[in-house]
Amino acid sequence: MTLYTRDLRLEEAAASADLDRFTREAEKCRATNGLADMRIAQAQAKQSRVRLSLIRYHLGQSELTAPFAGVIVEGDLRKRIAAPVKQGDLLLKVADTGRMYVECDVKENDIHEIRDADTGLIAFASQPKLKFPIAIERIEPVAQTKEQKNVFIIRCQFKSDLQNWWRPGMSGIAKLNVGTRTFFWIIAHRTIDFLRMYFWM
Repeated sequence: MTLYTRDLRLEEAAASADLDRFTREAEKCRATNGLADMRIAQAQAKQSRVRLSLIRYHLGQSELTAPFAGVIVEGDLRKRIAAPVKQGDLLLKVADTGRMYVECDVKENDIHEIRDADTGLIAFASQPKLKFPIAIERIEPVAQTKEQKNVFIIRCQFKSDLQNWWRPGMSGIAKLNVGTRTFFWIIAHRTIDFLRMYFWM
């Protein structure tokens, strides 16, 4: 990505011309023994040199190159052609498709079951018939609110090769291994937990 630099090029030309002019004035004053005028011209030349260095630094920052090959996941610069930008403005977000991972949202009332879990499977909405093995890497220690519910974010890594059709932001369903449970526990544990909270004194 390249920023529009015509104004900076004009400033560079003006600063370079000022530097040459003040340098010649300082040499001329030195030849005529005008010490005071020489020092003034030298100070002006120094100021122009610093200004020129700053402009060239900004020109060097006008070309942006991603440090890795990836996919643009946010930002449409076609709408911002020739528009001014400020330092710190977010222009693009690039995702590294070679280092993809899974973020699982686990409800607050199920997070205690994940303590001993380390593997699982994920199926993407675009290809639900395909299942891919994953392994838990990290459990975020603080809950987040999503859709008016508290969830914990669990980060998982793929245990198989990355597929070329995967894209950042894809959604799906992940099933994490938490051990075996009885059929009665599976169908009744949520109701029992609700009654325990409701009738707790």
